[in-house]
Amino acid sequence: MRHQLYLAPLQSFTDFHFRNAFQQVFGDVDRFYAPYLKMTNEGQIKEGPKKDVLPIHNPFEAVVPQVLVCGSHDFLIMAEYLQYLGYHEVNWNMGCPYPMVAKRDLGSGILNQPDRIVSILEEVMAKTPLKIGLKMRMGYEDTSDILRLLPLLNKFDFTEIIVHARYGKQLYQGGCDHDRFTECIPLTKHQLVYNGDINTVDDFREVSKKFSSIQHWMMGRGAIANPFLFEMIQEDSDEFPEDWEPVFYEFLQLLLASHLKESSNEGNILLKTKHFWEYFESGIPMLSPIYRKVKKLKSLDDYHHLISI
Repeated sequence: MRHQLYLAPLQSFTDFHFRNAFQQVFGDVDRFYAPYLKMTNEGQIKEGPKKDVLPIHNPFEAVVPQVLVCGSHDFLIMAEYLQYLGYHEVNWNMGCPYPMVAKRDLGSGILNQPDRIVSILEEVMAKTPLKIGLKMRMGYEDTSDILRLLPLLNKFDFTEIIVHARYGKQLYQGGCDHDRFTECIPLTKHQLVYNGDINTVDDFREVSKKFSSIQHWMMGRGAIANPFLFEMIQEDSDEFPEDWEPVFYEFLQLLLASHLKESSNEGNILLKTKHFWEYFESGIPMLSPIYRKVKKLKSLDDYHHLISI
């Protein structure tokens, strides 16, 4: 059976540079999600995320954009912009756990206010033709928030509800709450997508066996660390593809070329590249010797030479 697999949106990682390079060399991803749009204090959409969803920067598989909001006004501004760009669906991010976001009732910080969430959705869904999906944690202070929220959402028509099986204040610490996720399944009429700690094929086997009624799965950090993970899951194989090395290095070259096309700040690109390699080294054990060299690099020229195999 072929699984429905999604690439999660991670700020500063899964932007259009990553998504486009990924789609040119890897397969087996059914949906790609762009990191969220958000508003400035002056009431404008921030330029970086705005640029990320431009159609010219997304020439391959369809991408689902996200918005980070705590009110209908900002939601509708961003929905109108996305509709203008030709999008047909938007995903509301109620999952971001970082305190600087959550303390402003954004991301997971709004999950303890179910009536407010319902009120926002009532107004937005009456005024935008876009389809709407949700991505959420199971709460902010603890995972009980979702038990109150999910039944209230059954009166709406969503494309899906993606649930990261943690609460906000956990950030990415501790394990996912599989028992609470199990409680969620009968509470909603909507298509549930499981998200959280799928870093290996064994992880996927465990959660897919535990949640046998779930057919859709989202991966973020694990898929950045190992871009072959989607293919390996579809093949139910613990082994990397035989051609993993040339495929991976082609991906690295495309990723670098995309960044260089958009920016002349080689210092920032090299720093960003090293952050990616912190993930790669954890997900592809064969890369450990190369990672030690990457950490010591001083220039993009040296990096380009290193990945030109």
